[in-house]
Amino acid sequence: MKILLVNPNSSEKVSHNMRSVLTPPQGVELQIYTAPDSAPREITGVETSKKSESVVLEDIKSRNIAASYDGFIVCCYSDHPLIKSLAALSGKPVIGIMQATLLYALSNPNLQKSFILTSTSGWEPILDQGIIDFLGVDEFPTKKFQRTIGLDIAVTNLANEEEYSKIREKATHILKTQYKADNIDCVLLGCAGMAGLNKKLSSDFPGVLFIDSVEIALELLIGLVRFSNHT
Repeated sequence: MKILLVNPNSSEKVSHNMRSVLTPPQGVELQIYTAPDSAPREITGVETSKKSESVVLEDIKSRNIAASYDGFIVCCYSDHPLIKSLAALSGKPVIGIMQATLLYALSNPNLQKSFILTSTSGWEPILDQGIIDFLGVDEFPTKKFQRTIGLDIAVTNLANEEEYSKIREKATHILKTQYKADNIDCVLLGCAGMAGLNKKLSSDFPGVLFIDSVEIALELLIGLVRFSNHT
């Protein structure tokens, strides 16, 4: 089985960080694609998402990349348009990292309530709307989720050691004060640039599950590819 991690921004740093935290199971070959330099270096909202989709889809088409893989992970934590367009182009399983975390949070019967911790506050309304749209409901599903909160740290800096104290301080405030009454037991790490932070945060906050979006997306996609081979 060959899986392609698709980084729709042009940051090699983000790509390297994602790949470094993943250990694919036996029988799974994992490769990573980074968008060309003409794509945005950082995806900050709707317009940069559209721009990155246009650049990446054209590049994948022109180089016939999709033919070489069994499934794809779109590594932008959002309702990125590339998820649907790549699925239509390839006819193969495609999953977005946001959607993977939501599926996990909804399907794990031991979890009570989750929220998304993301890079910047500009993503907060976009990701909250993404939850509504993914669930196909009219209002924000407050029984299972609390509202998204941004760290106000650039995507390309999230994995930097010097930023971790700020991330931990923010998480402490949210879990101990801001969302204390919600009894949050699961935090969805809402950015590909946060890959690998789950282990540090889980150690600092016992009893709270921190979900790495890239790791869970890989596990779910492997299942989707295997299932598609039996249908």
